[in-house]
Amino acid sequence: MTSQVRLDGLLFSHDTQVLCVMNPILHNFAIETEVCNDLGPALEAVTHRRLDAVIVDWDDASDPTRVVRAARKSSPNNNSTIVALVYPGSETHALLVGANFMIHKPANIDHAGRCMRAAYRTMLQNRRRTARVLIDIPAIARVAEVGAIEARISDLSVGGFALQCQQPLQVNREVLAHFTLPGCADLIHVTGKVVNADGTGRAGIRFSFVPEEDLANLESWLAVELARLEKAEMPTDYAQNYSD
Repeated sequence: MTSQVRLDGLLFSHDTQVLCVMNPILHNFAIETEVCNDLGPALEAVTHRRLDAVIVDWDDASDPTRVVRAARKSSPNNNSTIVALVYPGSETHALLVGANFMIHKPANIDHAGRCMRAAYRTMLQNRRRTARVLIDIPAIARVAEVGAIEARISDLSVGGFALQCQQPLQVNREVLAHFTLPGCADLIHVTGKVVNADGTGRAGIRFSFVPEEDLANLESWLAVELARLEKAEMPTDYAQNYSD
């Protein structure tokens, strides 16, 4: 049996009815979702975390437009799949701001499930296209003018990774790092540069050099992980209930 891919999402809503409908659907689609009911944490998430899905309750009181625009302006999420929960009359505004799919309120599980089924396909297509794999592994890095640090890699591609450490990193600093991929024994050595940082220890690193053998190992490992996306099935229960 093929495996189901775990995706990451954000649900911005304080409507208990929306939460009751969306939570089991998101769980079924294996979209590990952070629920935000305040604007500040939602903006922080869409600006600095890579998200496969951003689901926004189009309640004017919570300023959903800012969340969607922040996602579209951010490097990690400018192509993320955005789903808007809208009342009649709000559809055009949501689409113009940047939403890809819409669930009409008051939400019900059948309609929301069909919408998320379509959105799920788009999420997988985006993940394949960007060829990045969510991961959580330790790394040892040496940062120019900082020295050696311990960190964790949370997002990995053939061209770079997302790094989390305790020290704030500055953009354009050179980074040398090594790490071991899950299921592999050999160390991967990379040289890169900080291309974005949020001041709290989260940073995006773009590779400038990877030794040939290490690059081959990295590409091979990524190919296996991304092949899971090609074989990913629609989640069983909702795939049956929400057929096209």
